[in-house]
Amino acid sequence: MILFLYILREIVPQFVSSLLILASVLIISQLARLTELLVAFGVSLENIFLPMIYTVLPFIPLNIPIAFLFAVLLAFGRFSADGEYAGLLACGFPLRRAAMPVGLLALLLFVAGVVAGSHLEPWGRRELVRFIYDKSKNEVDNMVRFKIQPGVFTDNFLGYTFYAEGINSDRTRLTNVMMAPPSGSRQSFTILAPSGTISGRADTGDLKLSLESGQAFSHAADKLNGSTVKFRRAEFDLLRLFREQLVEADIGEEDYRALPPEELLKYIDKISMAEPRDEGQIIRARYLFHNRIASPFSVFFFGMFGMVLGVVDPRSQKNRAYVGAISAIIVGYVFMMGFKWLADREFMDAIWAAWTPHLILFSAGAFLLYQKNRLPPSEPVLERSNLPWNLRI
Repeated sequence: MILFLYILREIVPQFVSSLLILASVLIISQLARLTELLVAFGVSLENIFLPMIYTVLPFIPLNIPIAFLFAVLLAFGRFSADGEYAGLLACGFPLRRAAMPVGLLALLLFVAGVVAGSHLEPWGRRELVRFIYDKSKNEVDNMVRFKIQPGVFTDNFLGYTFYAEGINSDRTRLTNVMMAPPSGSRQSFTILAPSGTISGRADTGDLKLSLESGQAFSHAADKLNGSTVKFRRAEFDLLRLFREQLVEADIGEEDYRALPPEELLKYIDKISMAEPRDEGQIIRARYLFHNRIASPFSVFFFGMFGMVLGVVDPRSQKNRAYVGAISAIIVGYVFMMGFKWLADREFMDAIWAAWTPHLILFSAGAFLLYQKNRLPPSEPVLERSNLPWNLRI
């Protein structure tokens, strides 16, 4: 029992520190997106920390197995380097017994990963969208009230260059309006209208810009010809335009990735009975549901693989273990994406596509742990002479 707790005390702090490091790396990778929010909404503690939390939460199920891999690797690497593992072997404490606390911790982290993937991930997605929606109401209202001025070209007005020659006192009527994408944009068009109106309110979510009796000119930069379209009325949802600059186009209040398990199942049933059936959407939603449970299962493989990499001959090169850990992460990711591709192409059912890569990796980890348990620490587990007799044949 003492050794059981001793191994846990070595792994848990390493796991917490690894998880924090991964969260920090994730935040750094999302700085561009977070900076856009700060530019749009202003710098405040709320605008800094809330989007940061909502961004990190969806990645917790992915970070838990990776952090556990490095925690087990560092713990057992220290056991080997300090000679403690050799002492455990001399006292009749083999690697399979040392795997018991690792397996227990992996089971707890698997449950935590399932809960995080099923509830925290969709909650983080929902709250980020809700945060942006609530904040955008005030920002768009301020843009309409104060940013656009008569006779002034306004850059980056909801992603467009905007001009209105005249604006009435209550800022609801516009004259001689022009809208065009900013320079360098893939879009190449200009909208001109003699009049326009701003209706609705930002706080009620129906703020719209309507242009009347105008023309839209479109042309390609590498071509001389273009096209002209006349319209009687063109309507722009100002809140939607602003949100699409900050949120992915496929993320919104109806995004199925933001649904908790019970709502996701209802959504799958709903689109399965709809006519015509969107088979691609059904497969993606079913795969997401099963993958939220299957993905945390990789914590068992990473735990076993971390033990195998950590128990090495002290005279061997130290960087081999880290190269092996990174390779395991890459292989696991490639396996997941490969089977997801099979599901998307309808070559495999979604539930099998979600579970098969993790079951294969679990079997590989169990075999490597079996080899490492029966061989001396200095012996490579995959050398042909060390393989079981039937595998050598």
